[in-house]
Amino acid sequence: AVAVLTVAAEEAQALFSEYAMAEAEALGAEEAAALLKLRRGVGQPLEGRRQLLRALLRDWHPDKQQGKSAEERERANAIFCYIQGLRSLFLGEGRSGRSKARA
Repeated sequence: AVAVLTVAAEEAQALFSEYAMAEAEALGAEEAAALLKLRRGVGQPLEGRRQLLRALLRDWHPDKQQGKSAEERERANAIFCYIQGLRSLFLGEGRSGRSKARA
């Protein structure tokens, strides 16, 4: 179990790089806020990280943006895609896409 947490933590370190924050800030305040939430959740057990990720994705999911302007829907979709792009790093998934904690 300790080895699994170590591997996940090593992968998640990319979320803490200066480049990751600079990229998020360049994309927008919402992306930077999402990255900060993910950074705070890195130390949680896998299920806690999954719940946090699901909550963030749910907030920005395109289906939740009905009734908003086309610009707001497009922006929400961009944020959703950004968060989705951080999924494997945050959950500690390797190239196979499966969580090492399940292996």
